[in-house]
Amino acid sequence: MRAPEKITMRALVLALAMILVAASGRAAQAQTPGELGEIHGLKLGLSAAAMSTDGFGEFACGGNGGPARQPVEDWSEYQKCKPESDGLREVAVRFDDDEEYIGKAIDDPTYTHRQGTRVAGHPVLLSVLFDDAGVARGIRFVSDPRGDGPERRMAHMLRYAVMERYGPEGWACVDFPPGEGETPVGGVFIKQTCRKNDGERDIRVQAQLLRRPGQADLDPVTKVYRPGQFDSWTRVEIRSPDFAAK
Repeated sequence: MRAPEKITMRALVLALAMILVAASGRAAQAQTPGELGEIHGLKLGLSAAAMSTDGFGEFACGGNGGPARQPVEDWSEYQKCKPESDGLREVAVRFDDDEEYIGKAIDDPTYTHRQGTRVAGHPVLLSVLFDDAGVARGIRFVSDPRGDGPERRMAHMLRYAVMERYGPEGWACVDFPPGEGETPVGGVFIKQTCRKNDGERDIRVQAQLLRRPGQADLDPVTKVYRPGQFDSWTRVEIRSPDFAAK
C-alpha cells in the first residue's frame, strides 16, 4: 500500500512544479509592454466601446495633461471631448480609489494597497486619446502637481521608470540649455526630451527640474524659506506610430 502513496506524492510535486513554471512564464509575459497593456490594462488599438471601466473612475474630458474638464460617463463618450490639434480626443480618468478611502475612514491599512492614480509610485494625471473612430491611439500621463513636497521634488525621476520599462536601448535624448532666468535646483538642472519608436509605439518622455524666474528657496525680502519653489515633472506620451506626438 506504500508504493501507490509514493507515486501520488511524486505526481503532486511534479504538478506543483509545473504550476510554478507556468506562473513564472505568465509573470515574464506580464513584463512585456503591450501584452497586458501599457498601464493598468490600457492598450493602444482598443475600441472605446469595448474598453472595460473596471478599476477606473471619474471619467472626464482631458485638458492636455492638465486638470480634467466636463465629466463623461465612460470611455464611449469620447466624442463629447473637444479634439486636440491632431484630431485626437482626450478622456481623463483616475484609478478607482474607493478602497483607499474606505481604508482611511476605518483606519485599516489592508484597504489602502492602492494609493490614488500612480505610475511607478509617482502620482500622475492619466488620460487616453481616441481617434474619430473611437480607437485608442495614445496614452498620456503627466506628473500630478498636487503631490506633496517630496513627491513633487522627485517627479522628474519618473522618466527613468518609463525608459526602463520600454528598454534602455534606442532612446534619442536631447538636453536643452537653460532659458532666460532658469536656474538649477540644488545644483541640478534638467530640461530633457527623450524619444523611442519600437515599431508598435512611439514614446516621448519629457522631464524638467529647474527654477523659473522668480522662484527661490528664500523670499528675497523676508528671507523666509518658501517650500516648493521649483518645477519638477515628467510628461509621457505613448502613441500609435501614425499618431506620434509632435
